[in-house]
Amino acid sequence: MSPQFAGVASALVNNNYANKGIDIKFLPTCPVGHEQANVRKYQDANPSSVTMGTVEQNIFTPTLAADPTLKTTAVASMFSKSPLCIASLKDPQSESLKIGAHEDTVELMKRIFPSHEVVASPRATKNTDLLSNNDGISAIQAYTTTEVPALRRVLKEDPVVTTLEGLNGTKLGYSQLIFTADECLKGDQRAVVQAFCEATFEGWANAIRNPEEAMQMVNEAKKMLGLDDESNDHWHPSSEFDLEMLKSCDDFVKGTYEGDRYGVINADRWNEANTWLMKGKVSKDFGFDREVWQPPKNLLPGNNLARTILDDAKNSATFFEQTYGRKPSLAVITVGDLKRYQHGERRLQIYSNTSSSWFSKTSTGAANGFDVEEINLDSSTTTDELLSQIYALRDVDGIQLMWPLPDHIDTARVYSAIDVAKDVDGIHYIGQMEIGNKDAYPPVTPAAALALMDQHGVDVSGKRVLVIGRSPIVGSPIAHMVREKGGAVTVAHSGVNEDDLKTLVGEADVVITCVGEPGLVKAEWIKGADVVNVGTTFVEELDSLVSDVEGDIGKYASRYSPVPGGIGPLSAPMLFKNVAKAAWDQMK
Repeated sequence: MSPQFAGVASALVNNNYANKGIDIKFLPTCPVGHEQANVRKYQDANPSSVTMGTVEQNIFTPTLAADPTLKTTAVASMFSKSPLCIASLKDPQSESLKIGAHEDTVELMKRIFPSHEVVASPRATKNTDLLSNNDGISAIQAYTTTEVPALRRVLKEDPVVTTLEGLNGTKLGYSQLIFTADECLKGDQRAVVQAFCEATFEGWANAIRNPEEAMQMVNEAKKMLGLDDESNDHWHPSSEFDLEMLKSCDDFVKGTYEGDRYGVINADRWNEANTWLMKGKVSKDFGFDREVWQPPKNLLPGNNLARTILDDAKNSATFFEQTYGRKPSLAVITVGDLKRYQHGERRLQIYSNTSSSWFSKTSTGAANGFDVEEINLDSSTTTDELLSQIYALRDVDGIQLMWPLPDHIDTARVYSAIDVAKDVDGIHYIGQMEIGNKDAYPPVTPAAALALMDQHGVDVSGKRVLVIGRSPIVGSPIAHMVREKGGAVTVAHSGVNEDDLKTLVGEADVVITCVGEPGLVKAEWIKGADVVNVGTTFVEELDSLVSDVEGDIGKYASRYSPVPGGIGPLSAPMLFKNVAKAAWDQMK
């Protein structure tokens, strides 16, 4: 039991499994690549049980394809992607390497690194092999969650890390898959599989919110199960290492969130990975049940769309750098402390990670091929001082001026000073559209809302659309964009009489809330409309993000975007999409 199973440990210690009527038994560990065979063997011997296992997709799919009699199916995943990487002490792009790989992945590594030598290397001593150049090994197959932080502690600096997912088209797919024997997906056993997933991801939710507590549960679970600590050279014996590893695992788990739950496998991503792994020789949905662990069908989730948009922005940024020898650049200016972002660090911990978050733009940019400079100015900054700062940013591709500005700032002068060509936050959008500039960059959050609606087929043409909120950066642009799509738009705001607002909500086909005032709208006012929750508020007492709508939205709405997991994940990807486009446009 290690931090990579912190969710399982948390669920075990907190009796999540027992509370769902699951009497859980842990089988002995087995060699990598034998997981499916072990599950099949135990299930055959115990047909009334539900046997489950965990393994990476890049092992699961080839193993099942090679031996269909294993009859196993993946239902969920603890990690959104593989943490597999190559760790070395020199740049693999500039020098030939001898890579020490796990015995079961030598052929995979050869495929990814055809110009390097790949040999089998013992798992237990691979860090030592690298550091001592044993047998000429100059790089090792590693995981960003374990070997990399262990090497960092020995080297006192980061090793050279080459992430494999996405490298030269590599698609390894999901990691820490949860799979079961095929016959367990029928009748009462199917319900047990679902209950197991529910308990496991309740455990992961706790681990994400309370990593220190979860680490204690990992250690307690080890004692309960009689497991020894890891004894190999890539396990650093310190609580600091354990906690770093657990938080890294948390980030991978957060990447599986879709709709209202962790652990969701996206069918398109599953099939893309299978196609790459098997060179197109397996059928659609091979080895995967797309119904067991999925969000309700009346949700309008945004996480997978966000990943797609950010991946596209990253690809664009990479090509831009290859073409022009520099990365697309963004300057983010903040004046004073923005109250609405005071819980940003907590929201980052719970809902996103540093490679895809609105609250970590510098690291998100770095992870996706952008240079980001965050400029934080004192609240006493004058209008002229702020203007000077903006005028000095001649060499950046995009400028984002965080809203709202202090009251003493001349907002009109400042926003007018931002070049339309660099206006990646869409300040000038409405004005530019009115003069016929269809290429103006759309405001990030409104664009996210419209993209989500398009993705899920929320058609506004000819529909009565109520936009609640009229801010210049969210409500007003959304109303304009919906009108452009043929919607009959009514704009309301927090100052509208409650009875009038109730009537407007009840008459609408689509309701888009953009205020950020919990309880402004009551769920029972909704009469079958599609609801897009743009306005959100982090409520400290609940330690949670909530929408403007109070009550059970799902009971009254036809479809609705969840909070969290709806518009929020799309904001940063939309911003970097605009930055990439701005960079290309300014080089024309």
